[in-house]
Order: sequence, then C-alpha cells, then structure tokens
Amino acid sequence: HAIRESRDRVRAAIRHSGYNFPKGRVIASYAPASLPKQGSAFDLPLALAVLTSCDQVVRMAKAPETAAFGELSLDGHVRYVHGALGRLLSLKEQGIRHVIGPAACEREANAVDSIRYEGVSTLKEAVLRYSGVSSPKGDVAIASAPEDAHDLEIFDPFGMIRGQEEGIRACTIAAAGWHPILLMGAPGCGKTSLASVIPEILPPLTVEESLEISRIYSVSGHAPRSGDLVKSRPFRHTHHTITCGALIGGGIIPSPGECTLAHRGVLFLDEVTEIQPRVLDALREPLETGHIHLARAEWSATFPADFLFVAACNPCRCGYLLEQKGQCRCDDAAVRRHLSRISGPLFDRFDLVVSLTRVDTQEMISIPDTDSTTSTMRANETKKLISNAWAKQQERASRRGLTNFLNAKVRVPDPERYFAVSDDAMTFAADIADRRMLSVRSFFSMLRIARTIADLEQHEYIREIDIAEASHYKARLPFVMPQN
Repeated sequence: HAIRESRDRVRAAIRHSGYNFPKGRVIASYAPASLPKQGSAFDLPLALAVLTSCDQVVRMAKAPETAAFGELSLDGHVRYVHGALGRLLSLKEQGIRHVIGPAACEREANAVDSIRYEGVSTLKEAVLRYSGVSSPKGDVAIASAPEDAHDLEIFDPFGMIRGQEEGIRACTIAAAGWHPILLMGAPGCGKTSLASVIPEILPPLTVEESLEISRIYSVSGHAPRSGDLVKSRPFRHTHHTITCGALIGGGIIPSPGECTLAHRGVLFLDEVTEIQPRVLDALREPLETGHIHLARAEWSATFPADFLFVAACNPCRCGYLLEQKGQCRCDDAAVRRHLSRISGPLFDRFDLVVSLTRVDTQEMISIPDTDSTTSTMRANETKKLISNAWAKQQERASRRGLTNFLNAKVRVPDPERYFAVSDDAMTFAADIADRRMLSVRSFFSMLRIARTIADLEQHEYIREIDIAEASHYKARLPFVMPQN
C-alpha cells in the first residue's frame, strides 16, 4: 500500500516544493522486478528521478554515484524511515559511498564508516545536494566502540538475590560458555531475578556486534529513539502465550521474531511449561545453528538468532515438588503431564538444569547485608572472570581457525582433544555417562560445561572436579525417573 500511495505523496511534494510535475503518464521501474518492495523509503529517490527526467535537476559533471532514501510528506518534508542502518551497510557493501537521506537518520549513519551521508529535511534541500550545488559535509567519523554500562562500576547484579548461591554459580557458568540453562523451582524462589541479571554480567558488545544488533532493531522498528547504536546486550522476556510467529518471525511481510531480537543477548522464556510444545520445538533450529530459516509460498528469509537461551518453570503444577516440607499436592501423573510439555529433544539441548528451592525466612534474615563497595567488587570480579573465560576460549578457537569460539557453540571432530580433557577426567566422565544413561549429546554437553568451569578457573586441562560439577547440572526431569 505504501508503494502505491507513493505516487500521490511524490506528486504533492514536488508541486509544494515549487517544481512542476510532468504532464502525462509517468512510469517508474523498480529494478530488479523479482524482488518484493514495500515501505515508503522510495519516495525521495522517485521524486529525484522524476525531476531529473524532466531536466528540473541537472547533476554536475563527474558527480559520484549516489543513493537516496526517505519518505516525503505532502508539503515536501523528508521523514524518518526504519532500517536506515541496514540500508547504509548494504550500500557500503555494493561500493556506493554517497547517500542522501532523512536528517533524522544521521545518528544511525554516523555508525557507518566510508559513507558520506547527507541528511536533508526537505525535497528542495535534497535537490541541492543531489545536483552538487550545495557543498557536501564530508565523510562521517568511523564508528568507535560503544560506551557501555559494563565498563563502569555498577551495583552487584546478584545483590537482590539472597541464598541462591548455586543458581548464581550456574548463571555464571552459562554466561561464561553461552550454555542454555533451565531454572526449575517453586514460585518466588528467584528464577526470574537470576535470569534478569545474566545480561549484566556478560562482556560488553564489540563494535561489530553493536552494528549487527542495531541493524536488526532499525529494520524491525525497535531502534533507540535517540538514533544511537544499541549499546547493551538485548534481554527479551516473553509471555507464555507467545505464538510461533512471534517467537521465530514471519508474517505477510517477513519480520524478525523474539529469537532474532535477542541476537547476541539473552532470550528468557518464563513459565516455559505453559508454552505450547509446538512453539518450544521451533527453538531447536536456532539453538543448533544460530539462524532461523523461514520459507513461505511468496518469500524465504534467513534471520540471525544467536542468543543465550534461559528458561524457567515450576517443577510441577502447584510448584512445590522440590521443597523439603512435603508441600507438593501433585501426584506422579500430574508431574509427568506438566513437564512433558518440554520435549525430550529440546530438554536435551539445555546444558545446565538447575533445581532451586525457596530460601527459609530465618536463613534469609540471617544473611548479612553487604555494603555497596563489597557489592561492586563482587560484580566486577564476576564480570572479569567471565571476560577472561571468553578470552581463553577465543584464543583456543583461533588456533583452529574457528569463528564460533564459545564452548557451547564449538563443533569439532575431536572434542576430547580440543577441550583438553585429561585421561582420568575422561574415564570419570564416561563412567558417569554410563551410570546415568546420558545421550551422546548430553555427554558432550557435560564436557563443554566442564571446559567452561576450567576456563573460569583459568586451568589448561579439565579435571575430575570440573567433570563432577558439570555432571551435577545434567539432571534428569522427574517424569523420566523410575516410579515406585
């Protein structure tokens, strides 16, 4: 609809700006014709093309190849359009270095080096820029690393959580190795609080990651109002009624879903056992490949979806299965029915499964408060441990020429050698796998967790103690346990 309406906007904008719209029929070709077009960003280039075709705009000799985009209002003003960053990066890849667009998109344009972006507010100004009469502004500055709250001293992100040291440790391991994690426990035990602080302890975004995320957010209409790059890792918290299309993307016009909006950040599914199993199973592809490929009759698209998957649920319908005081009111059949909504293949993809219990009131009161200095030191120490673990993994991957360096994403034919597992540790791991009847995927998942634990401790080889801790997180769901 926006394309069809473009002719009316362009005609009105040209006349209101003091130019003459040519008489007779005007035909515009949007090449290549095989690509679907949508949106209002074609208004400005169409207006410039019309004015050029009837000699109302004359370009100077040896003018550089120029691209233009922007929506026109009826009075000739150039309006902001979504996706400016993506357009500029694509133009850069095609060798175009001079771009005319909305002045409101200048902040996004400043992030792209080697592009001379000229922001304009009206069609008249765009004509002057395009003809070369108005002097160009020059190249924009090369993007620098985004400032991030991670570089500053902040409050301890775990300071609001009391008594869940095992959960904090598991979240630290998950962040250090990009391991999918499932938090199970009673209502109010701190599952959501634990999940929400994981982005705070992840290393800051690189310039490339910031551009990548900003490009996604610009196209999808989620870009910051300031026009700046996204400076912190995404944290997408979904409702349990989410649909498959909202999670992985889709629509008549392909648009990214929550998986893509969580790219390079955290996707948190709370009350995961309340989500439709068909929706949950759609996560298997992005968890395995880091991408989502969608195909419909009219189009196909591939979206990036490399996120840290964090899920939380109650262990049973009433929520108190793991509590020690016999509060659970559910029978075995009800427990199995509740947890069976997580399919076996999806559950197998959780590297860490953490069982949490509510902290006793007296125990919580007895935990001493920490002052702000101690909290800040703990936060910085946790983030430093994770950053050092990432650096160690990156160094290991670079020796093999691997691009995916985080332990959870590494795929090599010889994991025992790559992860540097000692003979004693490998024998110990094999014995655990046999006794617990772990699948091949779960076995290598245990090795990856152990490698991350060793990286946090800055050890060269995986030890038996690392395997023992890793095996603790390879729990089996209650519905697969033998019945009495």
